[in-house]
Amino acid sequence: MSLSIGVLGAARIVKSALLEPAAELDGVEVTAIAARDPERAAAFAAEHGIPRVLDSYDAIVDDPAVDAVYVPTPAALHGHWTRRAIEAGKHVLCEKPFTANADEAAAIAELAESSGLVVMEALHSRYHPMWARMTELIDSGVLGRISTARAEFSTPHADTTNDIRWQPDLGGGALMDLGVYPVRLLRHLFGEPEVTGAQIHDIDGVDASTTAQLAFAGGVSGEVVAIMQTDGGYAAELHVTGSAGTLYVRMPYHPYLYGELTLTTESGVVVEQGDPRTTYSFQLEAFRDAVTKGAPNLTDAREATATMKVIDAVYRAGGLRPRTPIAP
Repeated sequence: MSLSIGVLGAARIVKSALLEPAAELDGVEVTAIAARDPERAAAFAAEHGIPRVLDSYDAIVDDPAVDAVYVPTPAALHGHWTRRAIEAGKHVLCEKPFTANADEAAAIAELAESSGLVVMEALHSRYHPMWARMTELIDSGVLGRISTARAEFSTPHADTTNDIRWQPDLGGGALMDLGVYPVRLLRHLFGEPEVTGAQIHDIDGVDASTTAQLAFAGGVSGEVVAIMQTDGGYAAELHVTGSAGTLYVRMPYHPYLYGELTLTTESGVVVEQGDPRTTYSFQLEAFRDAVTKGAPNLTDAREATATMKVIDAVYRAGGLRPRTPIAP
């Protein structure tokens, strides 16, 4: 019996994050979709072979034939629809960032835990083997005493008029859209940080670029960089410096796309390539197995809440307020 997934919206991410991996995995089927524009939903369903188009997001959430709901709405709406799905008895795969802010995330985490349902933040990078490999190297001591770690994700988003990333009321901003990845990566490698400073360049309340300083246990100084300014270039990387060597990772958030890990020590230089299987495929497999087999949920609501606490602290340190959730 396949896990039946209903989709809330015809966002661009749906194809790569859900439809393509579902087509390759056994036991997963995307069975229904709804969108704010019914004609768009119908066209999207016809193009991608989704068998049913329902009238509304509520209809998806309440459909007895749907086992799980995928939430790719704007970030400020993630909390509302995740809560609705949980209350309707549905498992949830919610796009990152999990919610608008940490308070909302914590409330949903409590609800998720009491429900017994699988509620997973779609922080797909976490499920790729390269993240386990980075952890292995950090924990091995091969780098010696680690002093600094810098993680960046920057890519230009030029459409400041229509792109939801440039709309603060919808949860836009470089930190929410891009910075969640390096924040989660440094948390994954070094534990929970203290935010010691942040520099934010905002345009009409939206952080076009954010740089934050983090302090981790053991004396590791961290830095997170997220930039979506229209004249910026593309950068996705991790730099870790220790007393005995350095670790550089190219494309740690999408390792299947030219991802590469370079370890430099006195013994020489070791270069490893990322597994070409997509992060989204690993993630959907993990979601399926968490629902059907009770397998671990590595990006559950508590993990997402911890990330949102850092996001909120960075905003405050940089002079902006955390984002505010909305309801449709």
